[in-house]
Amino acid sequence: MKSIIRIIASACLILLVSINANAQKKVQATGFFEYLNNTWIPSDTYAIYGFSDWQNQSTIYNRVNLWYRPTDNLEFHTGIRNNFTFGPLVAQYNKLFDYAELATYDDGYLDLTWLISSDNSNVLYTNLDRLNMKWTMDKFEITVGRQRINWGTNLVWNPNDIFNAFNYFDFNYIERPGSDAVLLEYYTGDISSIQIAGKLNYRQELSDSITLEKKLSLTAAALYKFNKWGYDIQFFGGMMQTDITAGLGWSGSIGGAGFTGEASWFRDIDDFKDTTGIVIASIGGNYIFKNQLMLNMSVIYNSNGSTGYAYKNNGTAFGSFSTMFSSSLNVKNLTPSRFDIFAQLSYPATPLINVSLSGMLNPYDGSAYIGPSGTFSLTDNISLMLVGQMFFGDVLTEFGDYGKMFFIDLKWNF
Repeated sequence: MKSIIRIIASACLILLVSINANAQKKVQATGFFEYLNNTWIPSDTYAIYGFSDWQNQSTIYNRVNLWYRPTDNLEFHTGIRNNFTFGPLVAQYNKLFDYAELATYDDGYLDLTWLISSDNSNVLYTNLDRLNMKWTMDKFEITVGRQRINWGTNLVWNPNDIFNAFNYFDFNYIERPGSDAVLLEYYTGDISSIQIAGKLNYRQELSDSITLEKKLSLTAAALYKFNKWGYDIQFFGGMMQTDITAGLGWSGSIGGAGFTGEASWFRDIDDFKDTTGIVIASIGGNYIFKNQLMLNMSVIYNSNGSTGYAYKNNGTAFGSFSTMFSSSLNVKNLTPSRFDIFAQLSYPATPLINVSLSGMLNPYDGSAYIGPSGTFSLTDNISLMLVGQMFFGDVLTEFGDYGKMFFIDLKWNF
């Protein structure tokens, strides 16, 4: 299996770099260059780790997306991310852990992230988060390789996204992560289909009290999607790593307002008789007023979540920071709380300026997040974004230990 995937990956790269001039019309390329500056004002919690002053870090991103279609029913897709992170915050991280190792961690079946260079103040690496081949024949499609399998319907939390969950706070990764997977889809109608997908990845598991061990995991499921009563509805069942899982989702509208929802159930395979499983569910709604002001609201429920301080039993507050930016995020740990509430207002102040204000609240421990942002279109393909991520709460609450972060993001699309 691994050899087959490597052959397909190699074939994708060879085909993409060996295209001659006569085939250029079969090639599509997009991408961007981006500069992101992050100023972090740590909370008092991080003083014991040496983060007592304001911290600063910059990143230069480059992304190239390539599609090659040698025939009408065959497509090769590669997405390459290049990342250069530098600044004094890198050195601060290196006092606690190997920042380069954390930044280049790839839990895929194939390790497609490569460190190019690093020292105490910078890290340069590249990553392939898309590398796949799609073959289409009439109503049937098969996609093999690193890809994004998107089963979610909501804006913020996606319990149905069992293949590649994403972090809402990672706002500039708009493409979102991919998986080493095989996806088969058969269209049973114009707006109905059956999907069968399988993904291999590595998860980190404690083999004893102090040692982390990488273990190969399988996520596999089948989904049926159809339209009824003006709603797109889906049901799925399968397994996610060590759990049996099943779920449902929908997307539609009520009275002119968008209405989406999804719920998933998980039950440990090894302890199937001794557990009742957990349920992760999220409901969202959105409405656009006559003046173009847009309101988004969402709630998430985690039957296994805490009804007290979210990280009280996790040992250290530093674990909360690691959880938020962890590369091993999955739908079971989208939130440590029993409930979280989200709301966002966005408004196009002018055709070239869009402003928004978002917030999250944990009603049990009283912690909260507030995120103002503004996007400015400087030219047709250059944009400037200002973002604030401000977290409030007591020590060991869900949002209380992070502090405040402010970002300047300048992006050129090509």
